[in-house]
Amino acid sequence: MSIHNVECLIFNVKLNSKFKIQNSKLLRSGFSMIELIFVILLVGILTYIGGNFLPDNRLLNDTNFLTMQIKKTQKNALAYDAVGFSKPWSKEDASVCIDLNTTVLEKDDQKAQKPHRFSSHLSVDGNTTLCFDNFGRPYQSEHLLLKNLDMNLTYKQDEYRSISVAPISGYVIIEK
Repeated sequence: MSIHNVECLIFNVKLNSKFKIQNSKLLRSGFSMIELIFVILLVGILTYIGGNFLPDNRLLNDTNFLTMQIKKTQKNALAYDAVGFSKPWSKEDASVCIDLNTTVLEKDDQKAQKPHRFSSHLSVDGNTTLCFDNFGRPYQSEHLLLKNLDMNLTYKQDEYRSISVAPISGYVIIEK
């Protein structure tokens, strides 16, 4: 055998032994069960801590939903009487009135793809039924509103929003 052949043989043996060692390390590499449980536990703790920093928007969602329902009712009333001969406070069409009760509002929203659920408590000063005439003016009990209709949404004890419906214009005012 020549020296060249011997060197090639030694090189092949070294290469094969390195390849076998690397293959066995690759087969043994991976995570143990304890490492996986530790990582899952760590991700869970970080998720819990991060979730506490997210804002709670339930009161804001309830406020926006109630405001949207009032504006939708007012819009329906504007298109109701095209002729203009009926009394502005006629109760011929129930779509121009809104019952300011969370249970009734949730029931009316059942047809929606994702119905709204109130998390807040709603309190209304005076009559809970608000109607709009064909000019968009708010009225209650067949009398146009002469002062603001005030509503309060309360979530927990320290979080609340006040909503007012202005007389004549029916403009909705949201106060913190």
